[in-house]
Amino acid sequence: MPRIANVRERRHQPFWDSLIRTTGNPTVALQNSSNLFGNSNVGNLALTNLQVAGQLASDQTYVILALRAWLYFNGTNRRANYLRVNSQLYWTLIVGEKPMFQAPCWYFPAGGGTWGFDSTAAGSVFSNGSPSQEAILKLARPIIVPVRQNFAVQASFFPMGNVSALDGLNSGATDDEKEIKFVLDGLQTRDVQ
Repeated sequence: MPRIANVRERRHQPFWDSLIRTTGNPTVALQNSSNLFGNSNVGNLALTNLQVAGQLASDQTYVILALRAWLYFNGTNRRANYLRVNSQLYWTLIVGEKPMFQAPCWYFPAGGGTWGFDSTAAGSVFSNGSPSQEAILKLARPIIVPVRQNFAVQASFFPMGNVSALDGLNSGATDDEKEIKFVLDGLQTRDVQ
């Protein structure tokens, strides 16, 4: 489809990529360090909405205004998974070759998701922060991703003594649900078609 010359549109659009999204054991075990927004998940909307590995498609730009980490665990080890991932996972946003923002997982509340309590131990609900649009990491200064600039998010696990979050993520019962996503939230500028 042809584009309209010299006309661009700006829209609020989050971009996400998944570190893990599975039940039971993952087909490929998670390592101490992994990069998101690469080749592995492109083409699978459940895992990422990025169309090109490591950069935005065409001549798009992006202004990152907020960062989020979505954690979802359900099954026998959900409490341990939430606690261990929040305390042992560190995220680094890299634009070009430069780290732009780095912090532990608990610093990136998701700002959405399931929330609530019931009276049974099996019914307890956990999340990374409260499900409110205000409960997200809003950046003090926007991070700009210019045209054709590569970017990535590095996920690094640092165990606490002999306890590793990777043990719970790389194993579990067949009905244990595990999902970790990182979300860039901001304004996308693209051609009008």
